[in-house]
Amino acid sequence: MENNIHTGAVPLYADVILPLAVPLLYTYSVPQDISQNIFVGSRVLVQLGNRKMYTAIVYSLHSNKPTVYQAKPIDSVLDTFPIVTPIQLQLWDWIASYYMCTRGEVMKAALPAGLKLESEAMLYCNSESIDTSQLPANEYLIYSTVHDSQGITVDALQKAVSSFAVARTVHVMLQNKILITGEKVIQTYKPKIETRIRFVHDIADKTFVNTAFEQVVKAPKQMELFTKMLDLHIKSKNPNFSITKKELLATTNTSHAIVQELIKKHILIECNTTVSRLQDYSDEVQQAKALTEGQQEAMGQIMQSFQSFDTCLLHGVTASGKTELYIELIQHYVAQHKQVLYILPEIALTTQIIQRLQKVFGKSVGVYHSRFSDNERIEVWNNLLSETAEQYQIILGVRSSIFLPFKQLGLVIIDEEHETSLKQYDPAPRYNARDTAVMLAKFHGAKTLLGSATPCLETYYNVLQKKYALVELTQRYTQVELPEIRIVDMAVAHKQKRMYNKLFSKDLITYIDAALREKQQIILFQNRRGFTPLIQCADCGHVPHCKHCDVSLTYHKYSNSLRCHYCGYSITHTPTCVACGSNKQEYLGYGTEQIQDVLKEIYPDKSIARMDLDTTRGKYAYHELIEQFEQRSIDILIGTQMITKGLDFENVGLVGILSADSILNIPDFRAFERGFHMMVQVAGRAGRSTKQGLVVIQSYNAQHHILQFVRNHDYHSCMQNQMNDRYTFSYPPFVRLIRVCIKHKEKDTCVRAAQAFAQKIRVATPAIVLGPEFPVIPKLQTYFIQEILIKIPRAVSVEKTKEYIQHTAQILFTQSNFKSIQWYANVDPY
Repeated sequence: MENNIHTGAVPLYADVILPLAVPLLYTYSVPQDISQNIFVGSRVLVQLGNRKMYTAIVYSLHSNKPTVYQAKPIDSVLDTFPIVTPIQLQLWDWIASYYMCTRGEVMKAALPAGLKLESEAMLYCNSESIDTSQLPANEYLIYSTVHDSQGITVDALQKAVSSFAVARTVHVMLQNKILITGEKVIQTYKPKIETRIRFVHDIADKTFVNTAFEQVVKAPKQMELFTKMLDLHIKSKNPNFSITKKELLATTNTSHAIVQELIKKHILIECNTTVSRLQDYSDEVQQAKALTEGQQEAMGQIMQSFQSFDTCLLHGVTASGKTELYIELIQHYVAQHKQVLYILPEIALTTQIIQRLQKVFGKSVGVYHSRFSDNERIEVWNNLLSETAEQYQIILGVRSSIFLPFKQLGLVIIDEEHETSLKQYDPAPRYNARDTAVMLAKFHGAKTLLGSATPCLETYYNVLQKKYALVELTQRYTQVELPEIRIVDMAVAHKQKRMYNKLFSKDLITYIDAALREKQQIILFQNRRGFTPLIQCADCGHVPHCKHCDVSLTYHKYSNSLRCHYCGYSITHTPTCVACGSNKQEYLGYGTEQIQDVLKEIYPDKSIARMDLDTTRGKYAYHELIEQFEQRSIDILIGTQMITKGLDFENVGLVGILSADSILNIPDFRAFERGFHMMVQVAGRAGRSTKQGLVVIQSYNAQHHILQFVRNHDYHSCMQNQMNDRYTFSYPPFVRLIRVCIKHKEKDTCVRAAQAFAQKIRVATPAIVLGPEFPVIPKLQTYFIQEILIKIPRAVSVEKTKEYIQHTAQILFTQSNFKSIQWYANVDPY
């Protein structure tokens, strides 16, 4: 990247990144009139093709004229200063190279949507004279709607004129040149404007106050508003006092009309002010909790490790007080005027952690995640670009927060670093936020702290290889023992008829009864939402399937619908079989919804809630649910894996894992490791305050070796066991994995393309090539899928293998018989 500014008469060109999946940069010429105002990292508006306009990011400026095409001029510069920093561009380059995607795909993921302007196709009336009296009724309606709008999109026209098939009529009108098309750039981000009311002049001016008094003295309601406004102004002790219009109306119990009368008399004035959409923290900050002796020792070890290592793993058992250590570290870096990025795997966690951070750091903390509106995310982005005192020093966010424009990053904290939700699967870039954050810290010269009670095997291996430092916390913060774990053999329970409704062993019901008697709360874990994953006709065996994917539909009782959890396809559930009309339907398997129903039958007087994707769709749904549980308004909380991720509840006495087998029996080489992580994490929600908790695990394979590791809280033995298996069967961390997915709407074409691709890779590289094979779900969203797993031994160059994969795909999939093939590579697909 060249960060030069044009100073002479030599023609200037800009290489730009477009938000498209194209492998190369585009070069545009820079018009003379904007050459002094364009910078690397600025947004520019450029034309691609004949009409379409895009926002692009300037990657470099130079004087090298393209030799193979005529460079189009840049239309305009959108920013007065760069909105993407050089380090961000460096990170984008690394992500594109490592994860085998394009810079454009990284840009699309990195920038909030409101910063990526694109032109939309607009319909306009032809400026030539049209005799509208000769138009049919439907064409006249469309013509008048477009004319009145002075340009409108097809979607907006469809909504405005919904009485007939708009698209067909528009097509005819375009052919007859009654309508024409054009492109218009739509600006989606708009600052939030707040109307405030203040006095026209300073109330210290007695002449102004006396004159105003004389104007309102004969109007009682106006007089009342005037005196109340005076009182508010004096109490504020602020000479520039103003109040929002909404607040003024509520505080003074007056009407809009009375306010307008005082404005007409030039006593009050309305002012429109740009305000932040982000929630402000106004409470007084508090001192952080004092560290225990064990935490102080760990803190010293972390700081010492940063003298020799850039990355440190904090391995602390559940409830060991890792968050208190994070806060202490953050204080150290903030005191040095450094920024801190605190990454969490799940939005639900930010609800609890933000409260704890704001109590100590107040307004210095910003939050960034997908539940924020696009406008809110832009405001966080702009805040970090600013040089003001209000600039955030701490950002708490999920994986997308690694793309923010930090300028003084000193520390990156990745909590629950083992979590699979730190990996982005679709769409590209398919990055792992943990590994990318380590690189981000490296580019900034910052340090990285990885925290977990169950570190992933790759991180554990990096510690053994002396790439990362290790600090351990082996005691809980309150000195309470780790929870007791009991395993219920479901096979025995079935034989002895010690079951309730096929979901609960009577042992678990007994433990639930005991916990409720002691006024303790209960968490039940089942990693499947919905009522049942499968409905089958007892007579003909018919199972409803998604029409787009090769997967059965999940029954959701609360909406009486059958849904595909992969593409969103949904149909209404009918009480009879659609194939044969039988009313004998069997529910096979169970999800969180069915568990809630059964428990409400057993405990009708208890408050029972669910925490899964269906109940947490709203912006504040997580916060409200967690708050209710913290306030003990909920007795039993049933949840999917989102309840396993670091939530801190002091009154949970019992945790139940309803089906350990569904966690362990997954066709994935990481199933045992992930099962161990999940069960230890959810078990860690029990007994976090003063009394040891109890965890009950139901399994049909009670002697499974992973369950024994869980029962004994034996992380190291479990990881060593898994390490041995990975070495034997050539899996990470001993090899690198790349999964190539090939997709097509025709099954035969998909298979032939995958076979041809795999054969070329086998012949040309020393990598181990497995497949192609259909995955567990062989068809998604109308596309058949073939997967090829490429294992790259440590002695083989990963870069050269990637280059050959991309080169092979470029040649093979441009052939006429494979042109419609879609493919992508997923690097480190776990």
